[in-house]
Amino acid sequence: MYRGSRRNLEVETEKVYDNYLFDLYGTLIDIRTDEYDAKTWKTWLKYLNTQNIAHPRYRKCRRDFYRLEKKYIEEAKSKGDFKCPEIDYCDIYRDMFATYGNKDLSDELILKAAYAFREASRSYMKLFPGVKEFLSALKNNGKKIYILSNAQASFTWPEIHNFGLEKMMDDIFLSSEYHCMKPDVLFYQSLLDKYEMDKEKTVMIGDSFENDYQGGIAAGIAAIHLSGENAANRFYLNRI
Repeated sequence: MYRGSRRNLEVETEKVYDNYLFDLYGTLIDIRTDEYDAKTWKTWLKYLNTQNIAHPRYRKCRRDFYRLEKKYIEEAKSKGDFKCPEIDYCDIYRDMFATYGNKDLSDELILKAAYAFREASRSYMKLFPGVKEFLSALKNNGKKIYILSNAQASFTWPEIHNFGLEKMMDDIFLSSEYHCMKPDVLFYQSLLDKYEMDKEKTVMIGDSFENDYQGGIAAGIAAIHLSGENAANRFYLNRI
């Protein structure tokens, strides 16, 4: 775990590891969202009106979404392909919209609707101070940098592009694109295997003890848990 020691951090980032796997939200991006709030849903339904997507009132719409989410999660688990399966919210939106009489909606329209919901739910989003400087330092030292995140591609890719993080990464793995999420070892292994990483020279960094720290250890790599208030801030600012 990260203990806030600059000396120890320099050793970890410059001398020990070649491959750095980062979680995204709560680790690189500081974000606050409220997906259940009535304001979120009312704002989103106004957007759907601009796209001529029929819908009921927000309470029913919200109830239908969470009902379908539960259904999709249960179905994914019943398949038994992964210990921690992931679903794609775009499938839920398409299914939900169809029940309201919206047929043959394009993939582009579904993606736009998914991101519009994310925008409606989000109260702020920013990089943690020092993130880009820290990532640049790793790059300058010849390290490989990856994102391994439990995230929905429909809204996460736009947020990644918003900060230009894709330009700093060697690859980005999002759970909804792999139908599997952390802490499932298979999600870790998909990235480790693709680049034939030496596990002894690979570290996972994230704010979730279960998903990032325990998940990384279970996958056979080192892990740094950004634990406690302002841990991410301290982690980066103590390095630059």
